[in-house]
Amino acid sequence: MNVLFTAPTAFRAIKREDPQGNYYRRHRLRHFRYLFLAGERLDPDTYHWAHELLGRPVIDHWWQTETGWPVAANCMGLDPQPFKPGSPTRPVPGYSIAILGPEGAPLPPNTEGAVVIRLPLPPGNSADAVEQRSALSRNLP
Repeated sequence: MNVLFTAPTAFRAIKREDPQGNYYRRHRLRHFRYLFLAGERLDPDTYHWAHELLGRPVIDHWWQTETGWPVAANCMGLDPQPFKPGSPTRPVPGYSIAILGPEGAPLPPNTEGAVVIRLPLPPGNSADAVEQRSALSRNLP
């Protein structure tokens, strides 16, 4: 095994049961290269614990079932970026992301706001929305 893709909850459960990582240390995986975590927020504490235990890159992903593939990630095969705990790094090619304030205006970098995906959506995104095109178009600006 050289890659594992799982949810942060799995690593929080492992940390709770084996905080020192003794089980992992008994079973070294010399070919292990990356840990990909997705499906929910990867908190910085879990990121640091996993990174220190594994000594390998821990890659955060943000996606939802509806998107069909990651929206934001550190794409290791394209142009790996420095890791920032708590951040999935950058939009995946095909997505245009914006952070908007309460009035719908774009916010400057490093400002919290609503994460939005701009149109057009990449292939495979929200596939069932195509079947409900009229309902979707009534809710788009």
